[in-house]
Amino acid sequence: MHYEELKEQVKAVPAARAKDFKELLSLASIAGGVWPPFEKHLEEAKDFRSFFKAIYDDDACRFENVWAYWAKMNREPWADRFEADRVARGVLLDTRGIFLKGGGNELLIPLAGRSQAVNVYLFRENAFNEKAAEFYGAIEGSFTCVGIELEGAFDVFRTHRGLIFERWEVDKLNRRADGKGQVHADGDCCTPW
Repeated sequence: MHYEELKEQVKAVPAARAKDFKELLSLASIAGGVWPPFEKHLEEAKDFRSFFKAIYDDDACRFENVWAYWAKMNREPWADRFEADRVARGVLLDTRGIFLKGGGNELLIPLAGRSQAVNVYLFRENAFNEKAAEFYGAIEGSFTCVGIELEGAFDVFRTHRGLIFERWEVDKLNRRADGKGQVHADGDCCTPW
């Protein structure tokens, strides 16, 4: 397949899905072609869907924006393709989410579908493609979630059938050590538990 064919096929997508596929094309494209890591996928593709699916299937592309957009758009179960520090699999939701418990408090993180099974993941910072998930918030402290003991500072993400905690380091000024995120007026960068 050639790049011009790819563009023409994306232009012909029905209106209901056109926005998503135009976004995928823009994420995969540069200067009248595709980014170099995607060239072999384009050459081997039979159509535009097989091109984007081939990128998603290639673990070497897991940190690419187009990979994340495809995963999110298609509600792919992608988190197991990254190396988690801990995983609780098949957690059955008895409410509309999962509770964090700590310091005598509880916080419900909403997730889709009562009586559905979800997975809860703990990742190190930058160990997965954050763009494939929905950022929910940040929390610092000691708490438990479905039997997993967590202590430190975490970003919390939601995915289709998943909840992700991304542990990050805090520097001596109580800010994110890698510089990501904003610092509040009181110098704290997340909600203390």
